[in-house]
Amino acid sequence: MSESKKEFLTFVIGHEEYAVEILRVQEIRGWQEPSPLPNVPDFIKGVVNLRGTVVPIIDLRKKFHLEVSYDDTTVVIVVHVITSTGERIVGLVVDAVSDVHSFDVSKLQPAPDIASSMQDQFVLGLATIEEQHGLGYQAEQRQNDEQERHSPHNRMVILIDIDKLVAEGLIESITKEGDTEGLAVPTGNG
Repeated sequence: MSESKKEFLTFVIGHEEYAVEILRVQEIRGWQEPSPLPNVPDFIKGVVNLRGTVVPIIDLRKKFHLEVSYDDTTVVIVVHVITSTGERIVGLVVDAVSDVHSFDVSKLQPAPDIASSMQDQFVLGLATIEEQHGLGYQAEQRQNDEQERHSPHNRMVILIDIDKLVAEGLIESITKEGDTEGLAVPTGNG
């Protein structure tokens, strides 16, 4: 794999597909209700104990102001983020996990100009997943055609920078809150 190609885990939030670099993903867990924390933004669902580590749980659907429901496909992607105080572990609640794809980060499309300034902060770029349907030579020819980019068989994916997505200082304040309040975090199945 070339240096500009990286693997990303894709996941669904609402009607959009997003991706984070696979090397940042520690594990994928089913939804479990976290212990709530006082005085935090509403997209911070609380914390869970993951094998002795207090892990803040951030609901990305709530952060993106989308409808939130918890069902069998709701998962928590446990990721490593880099903050000013070092590496931290955070859980990201999403609707469902899709797949692992390889993207050439040097060929990403920039976020549209109409994106909000908040979105500009954490969007690395847009990539296209081209669906192959086993049509042989003709499919190969069409894949090189510029019109193929807009085919209904292709999906756009928003690649996100999780370090910027998880606001700087937010993780430190959550961890400090959990430590200073003597929060009893139940030990789960971790």
